[in-house]
Amino acid sequence: PRPRWPGGPAAMGSEASCCAASPTSPDKAQGRGDSVAVDEPQVISTERGAGGQRHMRHPSRSGDEDENMDAAEDQRRLDNMKGKSRRAGVAAPAISATEVKDYVKPVYAKIPETVQALKAVIKGSDKLQVLFGHLDQAALDDIVNAFQETSRRRGEHVITQGDEGDCLYIINEGTVDVFVARPDAQGKLNGSKGTKVVSLSSGALFGELALMYSAPRAATVCITSDVSRLWRLDREPFKMLLAQQSQNQYEMYEGWLSEVAILSCLNKYELSRLSELLESTLYDPDEPIITQGEPGDKFYMLEDGVCAAYIQGPRGERKVKEYTMRGQYFGEIALLNNEPRKATVRAGEKGALVLSVSADDFANLLGPIQEMLKKDIG
Repeated sequence: PRPRWPGGPAAMGSEASCCAASPTSPDKAQGRGDSVAVDEPQVISTERGAGGQRHMRHPSRSGDEDENMDAAEDQRRLDNMKGKSRRAGVAAPAISATEVKDYVKPVYAKIPETVQALKAVIKGSDKLQVLFGHLDQAALDDIVNAFQETSRRRGEHVITQGDEGDCLYIINEGTVDVFVARPDAQGKLNGSKGTKVVSLSSGALFGELALMYSAPRAATVCITSDVSRLWRLDREPFKMLLAQQSQNQYEMYEGWLSEVAILSCLNKYELSRLSELLESTLYDPDEPIITQGEPGDKFYMLEDGVCAAYIQGPRGERKVKEYTMRGQYFGEIALLNNEPRKATVRAGEKGALVLSVSADDFANLLGPIQEMLKKDIG
């Protein structure tokens, strides 16, 4: 069915938390495009990274890759990198490489308007951007394909406080009320729905924490319209599709990274870690990637397309270098010397696809190549 979201995709994207809302304000205006936290985070099978951040284990790692590592030096690097991953914030059980490879992507048919509306909710929600913001277009399409429609009638509970959560919902049509009950002294809810904290309508999402954590629901959500049509994404396709994306990227990047001259001193483990940490960004024609005078926070490598470096001087701006080959890098000077960017780098007339790694990961992971980079600068 055609999505019935008032105002269209542009009307969606604000966020609210039912758990943070005042229980004395049940008459809050119906939310549109809200994101409601109705799960209690309880982490499973995760590791802790820097700053206490959680991350998903990579599905294809094995101890065999580390057999030839020089014990002392590589252990130091490993300790520095411990807990880091490409994206933080997603907690999930470990998945085997075989499971990832054999997984069949679910596809639930949708009209184009529904596809665009679902993508608009994903792009407009800060919480969903944590989950899906790093995906390329093909992977995002896979996620949207995995949403399946479900219909509920007035009075039905979509989710119940205390139950284990395993999916998120986006409201296509209809309205719901969200209730939070306070447990008694023994920690029991005694069957009460509790206090209404918010009403939600078309375009709103709720239950997204269930994708990240194995946790009981922290609220009860009830249907208040005659019929509500919801789009549902289960945890299983979510975790498997993200694992497939991670594995595909790992295989693609590790293959050509080993051919980049400046990275030749990295061992297999370090190359695989680099492939996980890289973030791919598509820049529009003439869009700045780094800007002269600004502080440096990333190291960049060209993946596809063309970009060029420009220096602004007394006589105006002049082009000083062009990057045309995959693996060419820039942005290292500001990181090595802890100084502002020396030049502006912009995408070429057809745009550019550029990989980046954060300053911290650059220092920890690319330590072996920093002396080589300094010699090139000098």
